[in-house]
Amino acid sequence: MSELSPQTSIEAGLVRARMRARLKGAWHMAHRWKGRVLFAFADQGLYSVTNFVLTVLYASWLPLDTFGRYVVVWTVSLFIEAIQTSLIVDSLPAIVSRHGRQSAHHRSRVDGAAFWVVIGFGGMSSLLLVAAAALVGVWRPVYVGPLLALAAANPLQRLYLFCRRLAYIRDRQEVAAAMAAFYGLISVGGALVLYRLQALSLASVIALWGVGALAAVVTALVSGIGRPRTTRLANVAWLATELWRSGRWLSGAAVATWISNWAIFPIVAATTGAGTAGIIRALQNLLTPIVQFNAALHLAVLPRVADKIADVGDHYGRWFARRGTAVFAAIAAAYCAIILAAAPFVLPLLYRKPEIAAAAYLLWPLAIAIVLDALRQASAISLLARRHTRIVFVARWIALAVFVGSALVLGLLIGFEGILWGTVAASATGAGIVLTSALSGTTESR
Repeated sequence: MSELSPQTSIEAGLVRARMRARLKGAWHMAHRWKGRVLFAFADQGLYSVTNFVLTVLYASWLPLDTFGRYVVVWTVSLFIEAIQTSLIVDSLPAIVSRHGRQSAHHRSRVDGAAFWVVIGFGGMSSLLLVAAAALVGVWRPVYVGPLLALAAANPLQRLYLFCRRLAYIRDRQEVAAAMAAFYGLISVGGALVLYRLQALSLASVIALWGVGALAAVVTALVSGIGRPRTTRLANVAWLATELWRSGRWLSGAAVATWISNWAIFPIVAATTGAGTAGIIRALQNLLTPIVQFNAALHLAVLPRVADKIADVGDHYGRWFARRGTAVFAAIAAAYCAIILAAAPFVLPLLYRKPEIAAAAYLLWPLAIAIVLDALRQASAISLLARRHTRIVFVARWIALAVFVGSALVLGLLIGFEGILWGTVAASATGAGIVLTSALSGTTESR
């Protein structure tokens, strides 16, 4: 056998060295992502379990009408959260990837400005809640106390959401998991104390949201995440402008999404009674864990996708859209199938209210809408990371038009169930538009 030439030996050695380097790089990447995903799942899992348990407890402890009113106020809180998420939280990773990775000074400037933007948003939204309580009190006095309690808890909720996202941006998912643990401990523990003291009321359980959020925020501050910093007003104005440029379309889209997905509860409460809204929320609660699971993936993946696109280009976003949508939708579909099969046995055990168990068939439209929203959520990661947000706005408003039209027609034909199927139609429309845009190579002006 002839010996290899020196040139060939050198080339073979270089090939082996490159292979070892690639394998080592892949191993280090897998190790890093193991920690990221583990803590992201721990964070979202603890947060999801807390809200799941609280919903089960309140649905069991409170009269059905009172629980229905609790659900209506909860949707108001979700509306404020949706605006913050779209205008600030979802826009922040792409801005940080472009302006905050150069040095610690740049990161500090962005963090400090973001803190004061969130404080301003929380204060303004709480003032609007106080005004809403005064207006609603003329029509439904029973909502005045809960809305004022929400106004007090709201700034702490806004800070919790900000600190949580900042932990993911800084690759400190373990801090987010610790925040969720303390939030759950205080929230569930506080609910049990209120129940034992016979102090459960709509206002007290809503005020408890703020106490749980405070525990989470303190955890973040102690860990060095989200600490308030003295910053120039010009920096705050700069960041607010950047967030508006990125998030103005998303905030409009969030309004449309809230109407087509969450406004069903106040609509049902106003048309058929608060008790019916409570039943629908109790059913939807069974599907909440998979929503939170996919949200954990969203939180963990979005900052990294934004970094990758900033490094290698937009084609990575289209690559992710093809694979991410399949993963998100498949996970949601598998979970929803299990819940649909187990519902006849699970509902009576959890809620101990025959009205809720008898409505198990309403899980079908709720489950289908969640699978479609999982598909849309994964596709939107690609667009958010590229700061292509106008199409998200357009898609959601088209979906809202579909919801309004289908809910009106189906509502007249089959009653309040038509509102739920209208949500399915809206989810399908929005998912189709967002996925098509995420896979497209076109860009948009911002």
